[in-house]
Amino acid sequence: FKRAVRDLAEELDHTFLVEEGSLAPATLAALEAEGFSLFIVPFRTTAENLAKWFFDALAERGLPVAQVEVYETPNNCAYYREQR
Repeated sequence: FKRAVRDLAEELDHTFLVEEGSLAPATLAALEAEGFSLFIVPFRTTAENLAKWFFDALAERGLPVAQVEVYETPNNCAYYREQR
């Protein structure tokens, strides 16, 4: 479980999260030309949506995930919990 979480976190580490379709192609090209590593996602990059993304990715790997918390700051987090 820890390895799967670590692997997912490493996918996002040192990347610029971008909502698909939110930036012009020229802007994306300029960012890449400047050396930014882009991670394009089909959702707005909020902590709430990232918690769901992590939850879904872990569940797709067959892991027994019940809840995921994503912290924006030490005192502010969002969570996604298994829907029953």
